[in-house]
Amino acid sequence: MQALQKIQIENNSEVGAVVSSRVIAQELEKRHAHVIRDLEKILLSPNVGSVIIPSEYKDSTGRKLKEYLLTKDGFTLYMFNIQGHNDFKMAYINKFNEMERQISHPIASYMIEDPVKRAELWIEEQKEKQQLQLENSMQKQKIAEYEPKASYLDTILNNKSLVTVGQIAKDYGMSAQALNKLLHELKVQYKQSEQWLLYSNLHAKGYTHSSTTEIEHKDGSTSVRMNTKWTQKGRLFIYELLKEHDILPVIEKEA
Repeated sequence: MQALQKIQIENNSEVGAVVSSRVIAQELEKRHAHVIRDLEKILLSPNVGSVIIPSEYKDSTGRKLKEYLLTKDGFTLYMFNIQGHNDFKMAYINKFNEMERQISHPIASYMIEDPVKRAELWIEEQKEKQQLQLENSMQKQKIAEYEPKASYLDTILNNKSLVTVGQIAKDYGMSAQALNKLLHELKVQYKQSEQWLLYSNLHAKGYTHSSTTEIEHKDGSTSVRMNTKWTQKGRLFIYELLKEHDILPVIEKEA
């Protein structure tokens, strides 16, 4: 793949920050027609028309040609079906997050003269910064989990072979909280903003599958919560890891 070009995300007056399908084709070194074909396959699914938006552009001869504008969610949806190109994926997701923050707060806190308002906005900026860091961590884990065979289909997440940490904990006669703490001590996962995330060296092992849910709070604000389940491969990994530390499932303990 060629070196990453200058990030080209524009602020559309109607839908906010978007990237053109032409830019994606250029970065992935694919024909634009093929990118459009793939996007139109995704558009056959319900509830995606608001994140992958049909548009037009003029070529060098003045002809109007088809393109699609992708929001952050549309970009993420498309790129989860593309193998590799992780630098490109994360660069654009980070830029989307930055632009969303700038749109919501176009004036930085240090530019406000009123000390009270300046302090209030600074606190809000710090909260948003923490939320962006959490979302970036989630995106990195989700991107790695779906390599090398990427899929955004809900059927993967609903697969009967996926199990919660609580179900695994029950095998060992402990609570989900206790198992989470133990996996943290064994350098499997870490806690960020009250959510457990795998360390990066385990992202691509196929141990987990994750989905994100947007939660709306009473004050009108929103936050993102990630729901992670373990695959059978991940369950075996936990079994072998705990066995090394003389921790066995209840069924294997000697009477």
